[in-house]
Amino acid sequence: MSDHEERVELLADHRPELARLLQSLPARSGAPSSLTGYLLSLREPTGYLIAIGLQQRDPDLEPERTLRSALAAGERMPILAGVMARSALAEIIAPLAPVTRALAARLKRPAPSGTLRVVVAAAGGAEVFNVKLSELSSG
Repeated sequence: MSDHEERVELLADHRPELARLLQSLPARSGAPSSLTGYLLSLREPTGYLIAIGLQQRDPDLEPERTLRSALAAGERMPILAGVMARSALAEIIAPLAPVTRALAARLKRPAPSGTLRVVVAAAGGAEVFNVKLSELSSG
């Protein structure tokens, strides 16, 4: 399985969780096109780096504690998932590393109508996917 295929599979496995997170946001959070989802493998350098960047904005995130407790429970690939403003995520990840700078540039572009951009950091890298909202809710 290629790295890209592994990230696609991870996204497919977590669609229901992203749909639930999206539905749990207050109505004032904005249209889905102004939001972005993220799936971060905490055992991967890029995923962990982004999680640390997010922790600077939200100290309650605690990716290190999440990683340790997941590994202690025998979880093979602990994932941190969330949904937030697309512009905020782009701002947070842009200065972290060259790979995250490229992701931030993709996030800043307008999302196609009826889609949610999702950053998937796993399998030794990271990608931005456009997920149709209709596919997300049918999970």
